Amino acid sequence: MRIGDLLILFVLAGLWGASFLFMRISAPDFGPVPLVALRMTLAGVFLSPVFLRKEAREMAKKYWWQLLVSGVMGSAISFVLLSYASLTLSAGFTSLMNSSVPIFSAVIAAVWLGENLRVSQIIGLGFGILGVVILVWDKLDFSDAGLGWPIGACILSCACYGFGASWMKSRLQKVRPLVGSAGSLLGAGFVMIPLALVRLPETMPSAKSWFSVMILALFCTALAFVIFFKLIQRSGATVATSVTFLIPFFGIFWGWLILDEVVTGRMVLGLLVTLFGTSLITGIVGSRISRQ
Repeated sequence: MRIGDLLILFVLAGLWGASFLFMRISAPDFGPVPLVALRMTLAGVFLSPVFLRKEAREMAKKYWWQLLVSGVMGSAISFVLLSYASLTLSAGFTSLMNSSVPIFSAVIAAVWLGENLRVSQIIGLGFGILGVVILVWDKLDFSDAGLGWPIGACILSCACYGFGASWMKSRLQKVRPLVGSAGSLLGAGFVMIPLALVRLPETMPSAKSWFSVMILALFCTALAFVIFFKLIQRSGATVATSVTFLIPFFGIFWGWLILDEVVTGRMVLGLLVTLFGTSLITGIVGSRISRQ
């Protein structure tokens, strides 16, 4: 990998890792639904210049409902669940839970799309699940003051991401990535706006929360998408998707640096076990082991 591409990879991981920090800051003031409505709409508007091209407009028009489903199921619901979790969970812990997305992606693709799982991937699923169990083992308290429901929201969010990945693979393969991103973000944003209007915060959010939303939408979402697809063009999908393994490290780092969050040994162990599992699932490790 070229040095320039490596730097781009770390910038991308830093942006996506920071999204958990900015959700943690802004979610209490805005509430999950208004926060996501702003995030998706602003990000979609930022990417909307792609529709200046006639080809892009025609593509979005042809696949409008598939893009809408992708935006709502694969992004909006996931973001709402993560924002809800961010009301009580630390930014670092939420990013750790999010690192299990490849587990759900692999299972859903196998069940829905009939994709065969290699032996290494099946082993990876086991390690990935073990890593999640390590993270949540002592936190599954579903009382009013417990963390069970926020953790459940994180897990369901990962499942929604997994659904979104399979949906895009089965229904949106012919859509250009930036067109798909802009279309799905705008569509989901328009769906979320009416819901946000009935759940507006009772008091005006602080300037810090407004700043966090702007960074979250324009940098951690819109700009990150542009960088991601640029990295795919420069280095290929395998290199680009390896960002998954860097995001939780940045999520933990930003939470520790900005919010003084505590990093525990259990978090580190759970992260390492989960990432080992996802490395097997994605083929970065053990790709030569084939299913008999």
